[in-house]
Amino acid sequence: MRRSAMPRGGLWPALLEGLAVVSTWLDWAQLVRGLLGCLSGAFRVLCGLLYPRVWKGPRAQRSLPEPWTRCPELRVYQGAGGRVGLLTVHTDPYSFQVDLAQLATESTYFLALSRSRMQEASERRLHLDHVPSGAFRAILEWVFWGRFSLLEEELLPVVEAASYLGMPGFLNRCWAALSSWLEPENCLSYLHFAEAVGCPELRAQVCRYLSTHLLELAVPVTGQLAPQLQEELARLRLGGPPSLCVLHKEKVSPALGRQLEALRGLYFRPLPPEDGDWRRATQMPFRAEKWSFSAAQLLNYLFLMGGYREKRGARGFAFRPAAFRYNPLTGEWSPITPLHKRRRHFSTAVMGHHIYAMGGWYLDSLLAPDSRTALYRAVERYDPWTDRWAFVSSLPMGDVSFTVSLSHDLPLCTAHGGCIYALGNVQRTGEKLLLCYHVATDTWQELLPTLTRADANLPGLYFLGGTEPLYVVGGNAQDNVVTTFSLCRHQWGPARALPKCSLAGQGLAWEGRLYMASPDLGAVLEVDLGVPGCRLLPPPPFPLFYEAFFLLHFPSTGPVEKTVGRQGGGEEEEASWAGIAST
Repeated sequence: MRRSAMPRGGLWPALLEGLAVVSTWLDWAQLVRGLLGCLSGAFRVLCGLLYPRVWKGPRAQRSLPEPWTRCPELRVYQGAGGRVGLLTVHTDPYSFQVDLAQLATESTYFLALSRSRMQEASERRLHLDHVPSGAFRAILEWVFWGRFSLLEEELLPVVEAASYLGMPGFLNRCWAALSSWLEPENCLSYLHFAEAVGCPELRAQVCRYLSTHLLELAVPVTGQLAPQLQEELARLRLGGPPSLCVLHKEKVSPALGRQLEALRGLYFRPLPPEDGDWRRATQMPFRAEKWSFSAAQLLNYLFLMGGYREKRGARGFAFRPAAFRYNPLTGEWSPITPLHKRRRHFSTAVMGHHIYAMGGWYLDSLLAPDSRTALYRAVERYDPWTDRWAFVSSLPMGDVSFTVSLSHDLPLCTAHGGCIYALGNVQRTGEKLLLCYHVATDTWQELLPTLTRADANLPGLYFLGGTEPLYVVGGNAQDNVVTTFSLCRHQWGPARALPKCSLAGQGLAWEGRLYMASPDLGAVLEVDLGVPGCRLLPPPPFPLFYEAFFLLHFPSTGPVEKTVGRQGGGEEEEASWAGIAST
């Protein structure tokens, strides 16, 4: 038997030579694996930048490769005509055969192609090499079979492809899915993607989410946005028609049962001349039996600032300073930082994106004010983006006094054109004097001339508001009186009489009309400030005494009422809302 030929040098050199070949091959294999690993890592990083949160762990990963990537038959989407005349669409990296007529029913791109005489239409072959195959397949699954099973990590490339192909129906389905995926951690990534690829629909969806939660996201997101975008988001919050709203801003007298529950509500109705009943939108976010708050509306949020009474010790009670923010688009209350001063019956004014609180007296005092009651001179400014209060220039109280009343906020004030105006009395003569606070310079000045008793007999002052001119509503023993002050000409207008009735609380001036509570008439008074004239509106479902009127824009479907606070209540209840921070 002939032996097989041995390599020259014997068995040992042959083994060494074989090991060398194997070693070289292993080195190359290791190098190739390393290169593939680097490329895979780079691809993951790139996808993470382009499509946020793509790589999120096992729950987000589909098994790869999927059957349709290996089987061409699973990439055929035919209509009623079978496979005759199918269009071959080349994507990255796979090709599909599709029924052009059915695809054209959902895509403006394919509709235009089906009606054209382009070479692609005649040859039944189309190159969409920039469209990922997975994204195109997701679109086809929805068009032909009505299936929508995208993961969040797959959404953005599909949206980009569907936007390019002009598929509004499919995009609407994407937006419905996106609404449940948007959250503070990813909303800016979606916004940047929409702006980068030029998808206005996606941008609109993200902006709607940001505007709905504008101040809730202030610290992590919206507070860091450019001022122009902040203003755009603020305007989006005013999409629905404004509603006339009212709440009982102070309660210091006893009330029980259903009456107490009614007093805790925030009510709304259509703005006149539209008719409609008062309906409850929400309830106040505490369960105390006594409270005192002032209200302000900013960025379509309602802000309540003041305090409520709670049990302190075994037998005592004390007012707890508190402040809240209500979002009419979500129906949710949030606690915010309370005022530095413990104020009651103070006025608020909104200028820009800030709330100013001025005047009032000590919150804990439930006694009626008298000549010894000291009015706070300090003025505080609230920044909703940072949830902080800061002191600004104080009220100039040298020769100016303010009539203290249990029926009105003090001093009466309003904001217009970069300034805040407060109405007071000259102590020596009793004349009415407007004080002007310039927001930009943080300074006060007196606006002359004064309003003398000969011009208008106004021992009582009820309301200051409007724009140009400012409207002043007051009264004497015989009549209520309306007069004006022109900011352009620095001139008082004529005094005009209104029927005598009580006016109390925080009124609202809107498009030349004043809405204010009239407790003795048991109705809401609508005053036409231009004529002047007035008519009665039905009251909310509680006795009127000291109310705040304001405007809010609710969703088109109406307010979303959510339960707040613990059940039960009474004077012995501790802080009743878990979200309230201790002082």
